[in-house]
Amino acid sequence: MGRGPGGVSAGGSGGGGAGLPGSPNGPTTPGTAYLPPARGPSSKAKLAIEWRHPSYTAEVQAGSGGTVALPQRKALSVTEAMAAITAGDRRPVLVLRECLKCSGTEDALMSSKEDNERTYLYARWFHCIKLSPDVLEADHPFHALFADEKPSHLFIANPDGSARHDLLGEHSRRELWGTMEAAIEANYVDSPSAAFSKLGRALDDLDEIDRALSGLETRYELMLGEGKSDTPAAKKLQKEIEEHRARRAETLKQIEAAQRLELKAPAAGTAEK
Repeated sequence: MGRGPGGVSAGGSGGGGAGLPGSPNGPTTPGTAYLPPARGPSSKAKLAIEWRHPSYTAEVQAGSGGTVALPQRKALSVTEAMAAITAGDRRPVLVLRECLKCSGTEDALMSSKEDNERTYLYARWFHCIKLSPDVLEADHPFHALFADEKPSHLFIANPDGSARHDLLGEHSRRELWGTMEAAIEANYVDSPSAAFSKLGRALDDLDEIDRALSGLETRYELMLGEGKSDTPAAKKLQKEIEEHRARRAETLKQIEAAQRLELKAPAAGTAEK
């Protein structure tokens, strides 16, 4: 867990087959209702958004006579709040305000009627932050970020809060994606277009590998159940399983390389993380 200015802590987000040779059967897929259903477990794991949940605690002040003054909760300014939630991260931000109804979900960002894969792909180039429902309380440290009479559910901005674009609960995919694209282009040296295409192809490859691997592992489990683990056919299946796992590992490396975009140099006087 990292710590930012003034006592900020940024919390992180959030199957193997018995008897199978080698490593477990792929990554655990984070549960979310909006990941594309046609995607396999490995692709879904790579698409899932890594949310951060920053909190802020004011520094304890020493009082007179060796006493300690307990910090009082109070709202920071917009500038202070942005500095606190980003903690030096220079990526553009996607800040989602949770409400009591949608807490723990991505409802305010995703669409229940349209494909969300582009949203998931673009999100990897953002510092994705969730703030709790009580951010609307006047004394919440980050209240200034959602202090309007009718606060938005999320906003996209540069890491210093500039070029902010607020999005209401009901927004079009065109508005969301256009805003995300503009923020990426404003903060990164490279355009995301080429990376986006490479990522799509790599996810397709992952899905193909997962399907083949699932079939191979099922066949191997059946052979184990029949006591045929030492047969030539079983050993051939073991080799094929290992080959497909190696292909999956290589494809995952390709995804990591494809999504690596260079951030623009920070402006003079801006601290770099």
